[in-house]
Amino acid sequence: MRQSKPFIMPPVRIVPPHLEEQSDSRKSLKEWLDTEETVRGLHFSKQTEEGIICSYKSITNCTFSHVHFSDCKLKAAHFTDVRFENCDLSNISLAESSLFRVEFVSCKLVGTSLAEAILNHLKLQDCNARYLNLSMSKINQAQFSTCDLRNSDFNDCKLASIAFANCELIEAEFSHTPLRGIDLSDSHIEGIHVNLPDIRGAIVSTVQAMDLTSYWVL
Repeated sequence: MRQSKPFIMPPVRIVPPHLEEQSDSRKSLKEWLDTEETVRGLHFSKQTEEGIICSYKSITNCTFSHVHFSDCKLKAAHFTDVRFENCDLSNISLAESSLFRVEFVSCKLVGTSLAEAILNHLKLQDCNARYLNLSMSKINQAQFSTCDLRNSDFNDCKLASIAFANCELIEAEFSHTPLRGIDLSDSHIEGIHVNLPDIRGAIVSTVQAMDLTSYWVL
């Protein structure tokens, strides 16, 4: 663990979703997934998606705006070039899914499960993601900006090129997740749960370094 100077964003290069021409969908996502293996090139807006239960489906080049998801489980789904804006995905499960070039902007992800997921070029901005479950996920090239990640679960994750900017990480779980080289100095990390070997090499402020000694799980 080393103390930091003023916050400098780590060199994380997020490739945004490649969103090409999209048509406004006249059907719900559930209706599409009931008949199609891949949903492509659609814009979903101001609707409720309820009771989607499926596995191994693909969603690509799609935008979801002001969509509320309820009681949904998309196991081992594939999301490529997808943007969620002002959506509520609370308490749904996307466990074992893969997300490539996916953005969540001003979304609600309270209790959302992305456990055992593979996440590449992921962006969360201005999201309420309390209790977000990312345990045992592989996360590469990801940026969390101004997100509430209190009590979130990053246990047993493999992180590469990750940036946290002005996030709430209070009482977040990072046990068995190496944080070497990750800058936490711009975020609130009071009560963070992390093993001593895993916090070594993380970039923190002087105050954070003093506080962390009382939170380490040895």
